[in-house]
Amino acid sequence: MITKRPLLVTFIGDLNLFNAFLLIISLFPTPKFLEQYITVIPICDLKDFIIRILMIISLLIISYGFFKLKKWGYWLMIGYNLFFLVISIIGLLTKNNQLGNYFIGSLLALIVTFPSKQYFIKII
Repeated sequence: MITKRPLLVTFIGDLNLFNAFLLIISLFPTPKFLEQYITVIPICDLKDFIIRILMIISLLIISYGFFKLKKWGYWLMIGYNLFFLVISIIGLLTKNNQLGNYFIGSLLALIVTFPSKQYFIKII
């Protein structure tokens, strides 16, 4: 029997895919885009590129597991959001506004993700 994916799970997975899409676009910025929208963070370009690629890959894997209602997809989603919540709290405590910007997004993602746990529990 094929179970239909709940709207909440689809919404969360779509947001992660959108985030991955934005990260892919950010790999190839134009100079005008850089001037207007990017906050300059003093980091090596190669390290930045590698971090973005790893984030894209992890978001795509998490979204796949989440869309397929896999238990590991749910826990990776929770772990990913907890990781960025901790980083943003550290950024807020050290007065680093660039790291603190993810606080609300990570917190909202966790608030929305926790109620979806019921869809990942397989009843035998």
